[in-house]
This record gives sequence, structure tokens and C-alpha cells, in this order.
Amino acid sequence: MLSATNVASAQKRIVGLNKPGYDDRPVHYGFYLALPFTKYNIQHSQEYVNQLNTSDPMTVNAKVSPGFYTGLVLNVRLAEYLDARFVPGVGFYGRTIEYDNVPQATEENATELVTIPSTMVELPLLLKYKSKRRTNYRVYMVGGVKPGIDLNSRKNDRGVEGLRAEKFDLALEYGFGVDMFYPYFKFAPEIRFSHGLLNQHIADDNMYSRSLQRMTNHNVSLILYFE
Repeated sequence: MLSATNVASAQKRIVGLNKPGYDDRPVHYGFYLALPFTKYNIQHSQEYVNQLNTSDPMTVNAKVSPGFYTGLVLNVRLAEYLDARFVPGVGFYGRTIEYDNVPQATEENATELVTIPSTMVELPLLLKYKSKRRTNYRVYMVGGVKPGIDLNSRKNDRGVEGLRAEKFDLALEYGFGVDMFYPYFKFAPEIRFSHGLLNQHIADDNMYSRSLQRMTNHNVSLILYFE
């Protein structure tokens, strides 16, 4: 009776296993939607540091802003617990820097927000290390690099009074998530961190630009995969 109970229990678990042959596929596809929270990590210039010693200094700080990006998934099986993933997409960002106590023509200081909009074509190439599947769930970690091209770059717009950013970027990415298997698809929520490696600041002869020496892109994203 005990043996028969164990067999029945095992059969029930097998029946309840969604997409049992999923991990045996050499290649599979999907798409994703993502909500990033993004900002510039900034490094102030020596000119900015010098003006802090004045009686009425200006302060410059980066603000966190939401964005959105979406794209496709190409997943290639390399080993039992290791995949390579190419997840190209398009991202829409608006990174803001706050200038407080800015001198005005009216001799009254004010707070100004300078936002740099960007439409990025992003080409992340990642490795995915996954745990052993437990029924219809599995945890994993990802890491890799993300080249990006800004289609909305202001690099050639020399007449803009404010801040401009470079056209190309390269970021280091890492994160973690959970694969959840359903009868007809796999759903995976993921948290991913992105740290820009290249200086995005373009030096211009205006107060906003001269206050900065370096700007790098940084994101924390909630990504929803459907594969």
C-alpha cells in the first residue's frame, strides 16, 4: 500500500509539471517589458568645488527618474545549468540633474531641473546561471555587458544651453530572478542592476556643463520575461 501511494504521488507530480521538456531545447525565444529607475552618477568638476567656498554656493545633484524599455529574447542552452542570452531592446529614459541656488538675471536664485532625454537601442549579452528546477519554479542569476546607442543624442547640437550626453555607452549588468513555468509559457520576474562604464558628459562652455566632470548611467530595473 505504501509503495502504491508513492507511485501515485509521483505520477501526480509529473502530471502537474508544466512544460517538462522546456530545458532540453537548444534555443528558445520570448519578449520582455521593463520598468527601470535610472539616474546619472555624477562627479563634480574643480570649478564646482571652488564655488562651494563662496557665500552663496550652487549645489548640483542627480535625481532618480522612472523609464521604460522593451525587447526580445534569444536564449541558447550552453550546459545543464548555464544559458547565453541576447536580449536586444529599445529604452526610453529621461535622466535629471537638479541645480539648486542657481543665479538668475533678477538677482534671485532658483532651483532648475535639467533633463537629458534619450532613446537607447540596447544590446545586452548575458550569461544565465540557473538552479535545479523544483516543480514549476527555479531561481537564477544573470550577468554580462550591455552596449547602447542613443538615437536622441544631442552631441551635434552645439546650440543647446544645458547638458549634452555622448551617443555610445557600455554598461556592466547583473541580477537575479525566478523562472515560473505555466502550461503554455514561462514567466520570469527579474531584478537587474546596470552600471555605466563610459563617461557620458560632453564639456560645453556653460554653467551647467562646467559644474560636472563625469556622468555615468545607472539603472535598477524590474523586468518581466515571457518565453
